[in-house]
Amino acid sequence: MSAASETPLMQQYREIKNRHRNAILFFRMGEFYEMFYDDAETASRVLGLTLTSRNNGGAADVPLAGVPVKAAGDYVRRLVQQGFRVAICEQTEDPRLAKGVVRREVIETVTPGVALADDLLDGTRNNFICAVLVDDERETPSAGAAAGGAGRVGVAAADVSTGEVRFIETNVADLDPLMARLAPRSFRQLRVHGFLRREATRS
Repeated sequence: MSAASETPLMQQYREIKNRHRNAILFFRMGEFYEMFYDDAETASRVLGLTLTSRNNGGAADVPLAGVPVKAAGDYVRRLVQQGFRVAICEQTEDPRLAKGVVRREVIETVTPGVALADDLLDGTRNNFICAVLVDDERETPSAGAAAGGAGRVGVAAADVSTGEVRFIETNVADLDPLMARLAPRSFRQLRVHGFLRREATRS
C-alpha cells in the first residue's frame, strides 16, 4: 500500500521515524508511548510486551506495542542497557487545541554511550564511547622487529558521565584486548593511511 492510503497519524509517524531509523521510536499518544512495525516487534521480544495491531486506513494493519508514560523510564533503561537507542517523541501541542493531527517531535535520543541518568548507568564500570583511528600504512623493513606487521591505531575513549578521557596509541594486533578492557558501549572506526606516523614525525 502507498503512504497516501495510510491514516494521517501513521503518515506523521513515518515522517518522524525516517529521521530516526537507527533508534526505537517511543511515539507519544496520550498516556502511552506507542511503537510500530519493527520497533514494536523488537520491544515485544526484548521487553515482554504484548504485540497487537492498529488499523491504518486503507493500508494493512501495523504491529503495535505500547508502554505507559509513567513507567517509560524503566522500559527505556532496559532497552539502553541491551544496546538499543531510544528516541522519545512527544506531543508538542495541546491535543484539545490541535487542528488535525497533534504536532509531535523527538525531544531526546537516549543511547548506551551517552546515557547520563543514574538509572541508566552501571555504577561499577565506566560507560565509555570510543573512536578508533586505524592507520593502514604498513611498517617498512627499516622499522626493525615490527617489519611487515600491521599498522598502528589511535583510540580515544570518553566517559561522558564522569568526564574521564583516555588517549591510547597501540598496534592493531593489540586492539581487541584493549577494547575488551575498555568495554565501550559504542564506538566508531576511521581508517587513514600514514596519519599516525606523520603526527609522530611532527612531534
